[in-house]
Amino acid sequence: MKRTTLNFVVDSAGFLNLLLLAGTGTILKWVLPPGSGGGHGQGFRGGRGQQEAKALLGLDRHDWSDVHFLLAMLFLLLVLVHLCLHWSWIKTCGKSILLGSGTASCDCEDEPSNA
Repeated sequence: MKRTTLNFVVDSAGFLNLLLLAGTGTILKWVLPPGSGGGHGQGFRGGRGQQEAKALLGLDRHDWSDVHFLLAMLFLLLVLVHLCLHWSWIKTCGKSILLGSGTASCDCEDEPSNA
């Protein structure tokens, strides 16, 4: 697989993963907030009695939390792969910025246009 194709696949997977993370985070925050799991008298001030645990698509809050955690770990892995794919650019820009050598440019604006 070409490097540009691999970069596109990794970046697209990272973007999709980020959208899924936002979705599961939204579910955990507003659809199934803390205390929505029934608790069986274990909640705030001893709970408010027996209540049915809420679920979405057959998953309760703890299941969605597990999905959210796995997506976060996958996102971390994709970010690390992304950094590895761009490591030479990161080194070049780091040297240019930190050492101020001016010989290696990492800005696209500094390149002459072909127009």
